[in-house]
Amino acid sequence: MCELFGLSCNKPVSVKFTWRGFLKRGRKHRDGWGIAFYPDGRSACIIKEPKPSVASPMASFLKSTDLVRSKVVISHVRKASKGSITYSNTHPFVRELFGREWVFAHNGTLRGQLPEPRFYEPVGETDSERAFCVIMDRLRELGKDANHDEIRRVIEATAKEFSELGGFNFLMSDGERLYAFWSGHTSLYYLVRVPPHQEIARLKDEDFEIDLSELKGPDEMAVLVATTPLTDEHWTHFPRRKLLVFKNGLLELSEKARRVLAFIRRAPHRVAIRNIATGTGLGLEEATKIVLELKSLGLLKQDRRDVVGPEHPDATYFTEPRVRAFIDVMLSCSE
Repeated sequence: MCELFGLSCNKPVSVKFTWRGFLKRGRKHRDGWGIAFYPDGRSACIIKEPKPSVASPMASFLKSTDLVRSKVVISHVRKASKGSITYSNTHPFVRELFGREWVFAHNGTLRGQLPEPRFYEPVGETDSERAFCVIMDRLRELGKDANHDEIRRVIEATAKEFSELGGFNFLMSDGERLYAFWSGHTSLYYLVRVPPHQEIARLKDEDFEIDLSELKGPDEMAVLVATTPLTDEHWTHFPRRKLLVFKNGLLELSEKARRVLAFIRRAPHRVAIRNIATGTGLGLEEATKIVLELKSLGLLKQDRRDVVGPEHPDATYFTEPRVRAFIDVMLSCSE
């Protein structure tokens, strides 16, 4: 099994603290490691090797310096399931589309026949790279003027299609947004970091801790994504087969989802779904769907005193206390 690490931030940051914990996973995943970041926000810098990260002088150098500074980072440690242990089969992969370089890293194994790419050709032998080429083909077919909703729809639809063939967890970026998908294979988590950064964070892979108030600026926001939690902070598990999109350290939500979240956040007490529907001007069915989606994202919790199921109109919800600072920042940025 491979492992993934991703970062989305509102300003270029160094990843050496959390990334050093991620690279320790190379003890088990010994068939390669790689990192992609965007020095200028559009073109990707890829550094990778078909060797264990824990035995790499280059990885050791990178984790001790501030060379990797970016608003978006994708990293991968590989345990080969398809394809030989070579540079061309090492993640992340990169392709250009309409003046931006896209990067992609995958965890899982796809079994069965993938569609043949029409324009983008794989260089290596992996199912991962072939799947990436198909996604890029489909984005290219949208045309240069496609909006973000169309891009998101194509990526998510293709991800769900490929999930029928096996494990298809992935991270993908164009330098502006970080796209992340959990197919149900193994696991995938995300962590939010917003001001004030006062807590002490400890790496799970080694005896190391750091005060985040010293690491993070007062206006710095970040989302980290990883196959398994890297620190002892509050990590949220991904919803199954749903594409999450992060930009500038925040989770992107639809206008209606933000409306529902804002209504619940402003309420002094728990709120029933039927009251959420009335207060936001949405139909009961649509409001229920959005509430359950926000719950799956770790943003809402159902009151444990409820005697009805989560979809019942009388089910009551409140915002997750541990991420309220993150919710407040998201809502303030969308106003």
